[in-house]
Amino acid sequence: MALALSGVRALDLSMNLPGPYMTWLMALLGAEVVKVENPEGGDYARVLAGRKNSPYFNAVNRNKKSLALNLKHPKGRDIFLKLLDHYDVVVEGFRPGTMERFGLGYHDVCKVNPRIIYVSISGYGQDGPYRMRAGHDINYLALAGILGMTGSRDGDLALSGIQVADLAGGSLMALVGLLAALFQRERTGEGQFVDTSMFHGSFSLATMVFAGVDQGLEEPLPGKMLLNGRFPCYGLYRTSDGAYMSLGALEFKFWENFCRAVGREDLVPEQFGGPETVAALQEIFASRSRADWIEFLKDVDACCEPVLTLDEAAESELVAAVGMVHRRADGRVLGSPLRLSKSPALEDTPAPALGEHSREVLSQLGLKTDDLDELARQGIIC
Repeated sequence: MALALSGVRALDLSMNLPGPYMTWLMALLGAEVVKVENPEGGDYARVLAGRKNSPYFNAVNRNKKSLALNLKHPKGRDIFLKLLDHYDVVVEGFRPGTMERFGLGYHDVCKVNPRIIYVSISGYGQDGPYRMRAGHDINYLALAGILGMTGSRDGDLALSGIQVADLAGGSLMALVGLLAALFQRERTGEGQFVDTSMFHGSFSLATMVFAGVDQGLEEPLPGKMLLNGRFPCYGLYRTSDGAYMSLGALEFKFWENFCRAVGREDLVPEQFGGPETVAALQEIFASRSRADWIEFLKDVDACCEPVLTLDEAAESELVAAVGMVHRRADGRVLGSPLRLSKSPALEDTPAPALGEHSREVLSQLGLKTDDLDELARQGIIC
């Protein structure tokens, strides 16, 4: 069965998380993804956390090939340009101007192959006052106003356990742009430049919240908003064993069901009550352990669920039902979140060693063994 992106071929120059997660999803959908890496070390994530065979790298680079190619060398640049005739997509995650200095910017590339779709993922986009500023997920979320309204009812700010800006603001926005560009190319025959900014993508995630803030309906602070803990019907509550339950009884019917289940019909009118009602719920949840609450509420339709650790989630029946955790000799990894009826996700192949497929990829250009040996001797490939 042909997969959704079968026939799409991508050269991926990105590193760390945003680009590699995006191209991992592409690979799961059937695209051929070739990581283009510096022969001296490759993707920085290969040694993330001081480990030579980093699980962080391996997780988001499965189902890919690795071409180790020195783009700073004129011969390496020429080889990359020759490869373009065989590929549809270029993905890069450098600061603006870096690829242009290599002579491999969008305009350089589209002169060789005008059908190329060129995806750039950067912190702040290709233009604007911060285009050259360094940053990471925490910085993009801070400047986008997201961190300023994320935290506890006590007002303390908090970081998310995952990289929201990198993934939702970067990887997924870039993938949407790419898929749209592929669709448009079917009609026009032309590629285009896809400019993805992790800051702007993150800011966009606040689209609905911003409307409420703009109209004076929300105060964008921790614990002061409709969906971050201001009201008793929607928040986190500590249990007697120090764990937590999540209550999301935003619709009245769920709130009413919860109040009746815990024998507090007097709280039914207080769905959007103030601190006194919040304190009452804190006392209610503190009366039982998390396990007791799970058992007590298992048949109550109230949008009340336990807060699990990541390990607990990985072992849960929810995850097992769709086989999202894959067990391998070197540990567990997460499988595809995408479920298409006519494009089943590929089975895992391990992340490639640095330069593992260099010779295979370059054979497309008609290079012979002696040619490849000489390129390796010069440090242009490995």
